[in-house]
Amino acid sequence: MLLNNALLLVLLILAVAAGWTLGRSGLRMDLAGRAQLPSQYYRGFNFLLDGEEEGAVDAFTEALAVNEETLDTHIALGSVLRKRGEVDRAIRIHQNLLKRPQLSAVQLHQSHLELARDFIAAGLYDRAEQLLVDLAAQSSEFSATAQRHLLDVYEAQRDWSAAVAIAEELIALAESEGQSAAGHGQPAQQLRGHYLCEQAENAHGFGDYKAAKSFYEQALRDQPQELRALMGLVRCALKDSDRPSAMKYFSRVMESNRRCTPEILGLLRDVCSAEPYSDVYLSSLQRYYSQQNSPLLALALAEELSRQKGNEAASLFLRSTLNQYPSASVAASLALNALESQDSQPERDVLDELIRNDHGYQCDHCGFTVKTRHWRCPGCRHWDSLHYRGGALEQLNGG
Repeated sequence: MLLNNALLLVLLILAVAAGWTLGRSGLRMDLAGRAQLPSQYYRGFNFLLDGEEEGAVDAFTEALAVNEETLDTHIALGSVLRKRGEVDRAIRIHQNLLKRPQLSAVQLHQSHLELARDFIAAGLYDRAEQLLVDLAAQSSEFSATAQRHLLDVYEAQRDWSAAVAIAEELIALAESEGQSAAGHGQPAQQLRGHYLCEQAENAHGFGDYKAAKSFYEQALRDQPQELRALMGLVRCALKDSDRPSAMKYFSRVMESNRRCTPEILGLLRDVCSAEPYSDVYLSSLQRYYSQQNSPLLALALAEELSRQKGNEAASLFLRSTLNQYPSASVAASLALNALESQDSQPERDVLDELIRNDHGYQCDHCGFTVKTRHWRCPGCRHWDSLHYRGGALEQLNGG
């Protein structure tokens, strides 16, 4: 609906612009000396009044000459069509602009950029790439924007090494100008880190743990607390049976101030599972909980206390943490522990289900929800924007 309204608005602007331009440039006179508007102008209004937007677009575009004063109108029309999914028509409009020799170099570069955006929307990545590479080299004004769109192309093609190279150029450009590398999107340092992690995961999948470790370490160059890279280094150390290194990297995960998730907790279990001392998992949980008092960690710690020291020790811990950090999940766990008779089995089943019910992850940028972690949102394509929501009870409790 919004895009339909936007197209209607652009069409009205296009009609006014066409009339104004024709008025300024002079009109054709009939035999009686009366001014005549071209037939395309009348046809455009007829299409518009009949609700035939496609015909109106074509007619007004024909009537409106391309020059410095009307370029923005043509570009706006092409942009609206692209967002409506009418990519072929947007391509025609922007290609038509490039045929006009009277446009300045900056205007031609702007038209090149719009055409590249059309090609990306159409999935014609090779054509978009060539336009953007040329634009980045030829236009100082549009160079950074072209490189940002090149990242879109390489992400779609999963060409991570090319994406890393462009991200590094953006970082160097920003540093030379004393600016942030965020530009119009996410910081280039963050993007570079994820591209390197993608390469690391590919290497890990082929069993090349040495290469994977190298990529993860490079990802930490600009962002030493990058969670994805640290978790990857933990896994590489486990593959090498290097438990001390695995615990060293996991300690950095603990210190990263990122919320504990089921995946992180599972990774800690893996690190501690082959340790010769049975209490290493318990002591690690206690250290982790001292840095982050999340309900997930509290419940994991109580479970391990129950296993090693009995239910009474677990209940004492849960009561103490409940006094300091009120939590619906912790309260439900205490209530579950208090139900011991067989007659209370239905209540136990309900409480256990409530405690274990997990709401998964939600994107901070677009609100997309998913059960498992994705490092890139499937909805809006932002990197590392999905964050753990916690258990169902914590959501009810405002957690």
